[in-house]
This record gives sequence, C-alpha cells and structure tokens, in this order.
Amino acid sequence: MADELDRAISDTLAEMRTATSEHAVELGRRLVDLLDRRNALAATRTADIAAIAEGIDRAVHALDDAASSAELMRRACERAAELCSADKVVLSRFDGDRIIPVAAFSADPDTTPALPAGFGLPAGSPEARALETNTVTVGSQIPAELRETLGANGFTIVPVVVDGTAAALVHVGTPLDGSRRHALAVFAEVLGGCFERVGLESRRDRQDVLLRESAQRWSSDTEFDTVTARGSADLTQAGAEHDDAARRLLDPLTEREADVVRLILTGASNSTIAAELVITVDTVKSHVKRILRKLGATNRAELIAKYQSSTR
Repeated sequence: MADELDRAISDTLAEMRTATSEHAVELGRRLVDLLDRRNALAATRTADIAAIAEGIDRAVHALDDAASSAELMRRACERAAELCSADKVVLSRFDGDRIIPVAAFSADPDTTPALPAGFGLPAGSPEARALETNTVTVGSQIPAELRETLGANGFTIVPVVVDGTAAALVHVGTPLDGSRRHALAVFAEVLGGCFERVGLESRRDRQDVLLRESAQRWSSDTEFDTVTARGSADLTQAGAEHDDAARRLLDPLTEREADVVRLILTGASNSTIAAELVITVDTVKSHVKRILRKLGATNRAELIAKYQSSTR
C-alpha cells in the first residue's frame, strides 16, 4: 500500500510539470489527497509498531516470571497468540527428526486444545525451511497433524534456539505481515533465553538432589555398618564429602555438560535428557561424546564407575 501511494505521488508530480493551469489545479487536489493518505498510513504504522513493542515488553515480563518449563511453555503460547493477534498457537520440541507438540493455546475460552500427535519433519516443508534459515517462515499447507488445532487458514512458524541449537518450534495459526513477523522473531529469541535460564535454575536444583541421594545410596551399600555406628551426623558429613567429590569430577565440564552428567548418573536415556534440558537428541549425543573425552571414560558405564569410585 505504501509503495503504491509513493508511486502515485511520483506520477502526479511528473504529470504536473507539463500540465495546463486548469489541469494542474486538479492534479494539485489529487496530490494533497495522496499525501494525506500516505501520512495517515504512516501514522497507523507507527501506532501498530508501538503496540507491538508494548506487546513484546509484556511477553518478556510474563516469560521471565515463569518458574518451570511447563509454565514457561504455557505462557509462551499465550503471549505468542497475544503478540501476533492469533487465535491458536502450538509449541513443539524436537525428538531426533520428529516434531512433538508439548503445549497449545486457543483463544476460545470454551475450548481446551488437545495436543496433536508427533510427526516427522518433511523435506522442503515450511518447518524445514524455518530450521534451515533460522528465520520466521509463513506457510499455507499446514501439517495434517496440526490442522485440527491450528485451523486451515495458513500459519507462521519460528524456531526457538536453546544453547545454540534449534530445540523447539512455535506454530502461530495465522500468516503474519512484516512487522509482526519481526516481533515473533524477537519473541522466539527471548523464549530461547528463558528456556536456558529455567533449565539452569530448576533442573540443577532437582538434579543435585538426585545426585546427592545416589551418592548416599552408594555409600550405604559399601559402608552400611560404619554409617550406622556413626549416626545421622556422620551421614550428613559423608554426604557432604560425596558432594565435594562429585564437584571435583565435574570441574572440567561446562555447566550444560554437568547437567547432562547429573542426568546420566540417574540412569536417564538420551531422549529423556533431551526432554529435560529442552535440547535435541543429537545435541545430547554431542555433549556425551565431549563428556566422556574430558573425563577419560569410554562409555556411560565407565563414567558411572568413575563417579562411584571417586565418592567412596
């Protein structure tokens, strides 16, 4: 629309240069009308951009307050719908080469959207293009698994990057224009950062508890008689010593690699670790390779044995 008005203004000015006096008056009226329309359009666009900026600010505050991954995913769907003026949103994670919906939102208060089944990533699909380019992508052919949830009037998708890897997709049930597509890209970037924060805060606390319990359980298996004689005070000291030993073992690792080790020590599989840390299975495998190399272990069993040995 703006481009059409600019062209019309340019054509009118060119025509006025050679117009007769009588015709120039008519062209002058047309020019005034075109300029008024362009100014009105510019004012509307400015107001729209201001509203989008306010929407991004509200979304950031809502995401930042989320205390768990489940709450973060629910709020992400709600805020994406508000930001994009959409009725339906689906948030999905990756499991290998499959897309697994994990949260959904519907603006209809009488409807609780059911989570669609997981589906593969079709080559050449809008989802594949969004992941290849790491950009917001508009599509018209909605995957069959999402049609009941998103509708059939076109959609927009954006990848969510966590720890440097696309770990999730946001499907918005409407095609977006330029300004709202940009807003969705900013939103996805903030969401990725929030996933990292929640993962580091809530999961580390839970994993530390599991790690401590495992250390105490291994300790009781090998030192049951001694621990029983010492009483509860010595058991607490033994637990602290195990924690110190565990920290020494994890010293060479990055924070994310330490998170992966804590889950390995609880017996978690690659897919479970990926779900817990909101990363892909391939990323988990890469972390595991680096962990084994850094800690001098050839496989998970040897890694666990090293931990047991260091905490005895």
